[in-house]
Amino acid sequence: MQHSAQPAIRNKKQGGFTLIELMIVVAIIGVLASIAVPQYQNYTARAQASEGLSVTAGVRADIAEQYSLRGQMPNRAELSLDEDDDDLEISGRYVASVDYNNPDIEVTFENDSALDGAVMEITPIADDGDDGAANPGNGWICSWQGDGGDTQENWLPAGCRAD
Repeated sequence: MQHSAQPAIRNKKQGGFTLIELMIVVAIIGVLASIAVPQYQNYTARAQASEGLSVTAGVRADIAEQYSLRGQMPNRAELSLDEDDDDLEISGRYVASVDYNNPDIEVTFENDSALDGAVMEITPIADDGDDGAANPGNGWICSWQGDGGDTQENWLPAGCRAD
């Protein structure tokens, strides 16, 4: 018995993703993005605030040296700074200006940075003695001046955060 040749037609199913599968993928990407974007903004703000601490390293070393020589916080003249100057002419990529107002160092950030013009105040840690005077030999504490605007405490550099 002879069989006639049957055409080799297969019922091919169309490949690809269904609409529901694509919607699930888009939803997962949306959830991941909603977590990643704020974390990236925090990371950027912390990095920019750290620049404020690093550009003031020289000034902080000068203040600590003058304090160790004289036993008291130096004024602007003792640091060879002009009394009439508004700032120390120190700036950086995100730092607009730095100013010294005994005993605090004030770092103003650029308006187009993640910190949006905020002012970080770097203050020497006080002695444990009776007078509680500032002593840069004990280290430095950072804080946001005033209400800090939209700044957050966790954006302060870890090296000088008050805990």
